[in-house]
Amino acid sequence: MKTDSGFFFTGATVLAGMFFLFEAWAMLPFALLASLIGLVLADREQLAGLDAEAAAMFLAHNERPLLSPDAFSGHELVGYRSGCPVYRYLHRGQQCWTLLGPEGEVETDGHCIRVFPGLIYRRSDS
Repeated sequence: MKTDSGFFFTGATVLAGMFFLFEAWAMLPFALLASLIGLVLADREQLAGLDAEAAAMFLAHNERPLLSPDAFSGHELVGYRSGCPVYRYLHRGQQCWTLLGPEGEVETDGHCIRVFPGLIYRRSDS
């Protein structure tokens, strides 16, 4: 006997039918429980059926958090992107970062940060 989501949905339908035919109130909680278990199993079956690339689209995974530009002081305004000013240099305390470009279009290394709206900055040595 295979206990997949279809099994539980069929069982919930049979139990609900028995509830309506015989007015057996004791069957209703079992029908609801079987349908909820069926929903959980159907969700797991769909996730298992996805390949790695499709699952990566649904599950957020990013090694660099998206930082707010308000935490930095910017120098040399380049323009605006998504309503936010884009600066060539960002300063925070004694650290300075230089604009590389939009995320996905530039090569990054371990000394980079991601700033809203998806711009990559690299730490400058000077």
